[in-house]
Formats: sequence, C-alpha cells, structure tokens
Amino acid sequence: MKRKIIWMLTLFLFPAFTSAQAEEPPPALVNAIARQESGLNPLAVNVAGKSYYPATREEAERLIRDALAAGKSFDVGKMQINSWWMKRFGIDPIALLDPDVNESWGKRILAEEIARHGLNWQAVGKYHSPDSERGRQYAWRIYRHYAGPRASTQKEVGHAQQKTRPQSLSQPAGVWRNPGVSRPGRIVTLDLQ
Repeated sequence: MKRKIIWMLTLFLFPAFTSAQAEEPPPALVNAIARQESGLNPLAVNVAGKSYYPATREEAERLIRDALAAGKSFDVGKMQINSWWMKRFGIDPIALLDPDVNESWGKRILAEEIARHGLNWQAVGKYHSPDSERGRQYAWRIYRHYAGPRASTQKEVGHAQQKTRPQSLSQPAGVWRNPGVSRPGRIVTLDLQ
C-alpha cells in the first residue's frame, strides 16, 4: 500500500517539480526534432530500429502491443518517445499516438536534457542517445531541419576528408564557429532567431 501511495505522489508531484526547473524548449527546435523523428507523422512507430508508418491508429496500436509482448525497444508518435521513457514515467504507449500528448512528453524530455546540459546541441543529442557520438550525429541532423533548406544542402565532412580548412563564420555574441569541424569538448549554444 505504501508503494502505491508513493508511486501516485511521485506521478502527481514529479511533473510540477520538473516543469518548475526546466523551461519549455523553443518551438522551432521541437518542430525540427519531430521532422527528423517521424516526418511529423503522429502514427509513426519504430520497433527495434525498424520504422513503420501505419495508415490507421489500430495498426499502430497493434505494432505497439506486439513490441510490448516481444519485450522489444520501441518509439511512438511524432516525437518518437522511447519505451525506456514510458517505463520511467509510467506513460501509456497508446496515449502517445495522440500528437498533443506525444509532443508534450517530447518537450518534457527535451526540457530535462536542456536543464541538465544547457540550451545547446549536446542537450539535443542527449534527447536521442546517451552515447556522445550518436548524439552528435543526431544533433547535426536536427540542425539541418532547424536551420532550414540552406543547411540541408550542406554535407558534414570529417577531418580526414577536408582538403582545406573552411572559412570561419562570425556569430552573434562573438562566438566563432567552423562548419564541418568538430572540436572535442566544445559546446556550441543554439543560435535562436
């Protein structure tokens, strides 16, 4: 009985506690993540790395139930909320097929990472993966959606493949950035316009 009471208190108090700590992420960033994750498809389901775009909600629900029964990792909805988060917060995976509910949880998860790492690309990478390299690659894909068509035509080039050093670009607040050049340990904040 005590466990149940503690669990219910945690469920009700935790959202108030985290929302007081974390600001809501910028809408353009949330939209860029949703574009990368699902192409803005509220019924998108990814099971163990394989993406599905069901035509009906019933089909999406079946995919979720099958993944649960098989004990597989899966992601749901336009923000692709992972089953790990569902277990952590006690989220009903079927409820995540509602785009508003899904976006709300995606914002909350992203806000936690921003509170932990600051409003920067590292936080965006952590939304996707705790692995630094996977997170860096993910953040680059999000940047392409965030920055728009101009950025999506640019290609990331590794250090070994560069023939000449790219020209540095001046940014607001005196921060210098070199496109295509990563610097270990350097955190670049989001340039919100």
